[in-house]
Amino acid sequence: MLIPTPIGPLWLEVSPGGVRRLEPTLFSRGLEARGPLAEAVRERVLAYFAGERPDFLDIPLDYTGVSPKRVALYERVRLIPYGRTESYGSLARELGLSPRAVGAGMRASPFFLLVPAHRVIHADGRLGGFAGQEGLKAWLLRFEGAWP
Repeated sequence: MLIPTPIGPLWLEVSPGGVRRLEPTLFSRGLEARGPLAEAVRERVLAYFAGERPDFLDIPLDYTGVSPKRVALYERVRLIPYGRTESYGSLARELGLSPRAVGAGMRASPFFLLVPAHRVIHADGRLGGFAGQEGLKAWLLRFEGAWP
């Protein structure tokens, strides 16, 4: 399912276990996501871009093939509230990971917005990477009022 947003379309894939993928894209990538979960994700994403502040915590994610450490990272990042940020280093210390492992996990996340990787920044306020889309990270943080 393609979900139209102000930043371009997002591609949604779901499985019986939850969301498999939500990512910015230009084109459809396979079978159309259908059903109650797909509609719930679509509604929440549209609400987010309408300026509402939905959380996505009750949206199940399909972690098939994801390491337990990365699942723990994603679940922790899901708890970062709208309009707030946390540093790579603080998450690393909390989870017993290196800051680079946190960054690698954020880059590899297939769960755009659902795991709000854009809310993870350097301790000194620099944005850090965003899989080559740092402008998108800045846009999202400004949209949420979390970055100048």
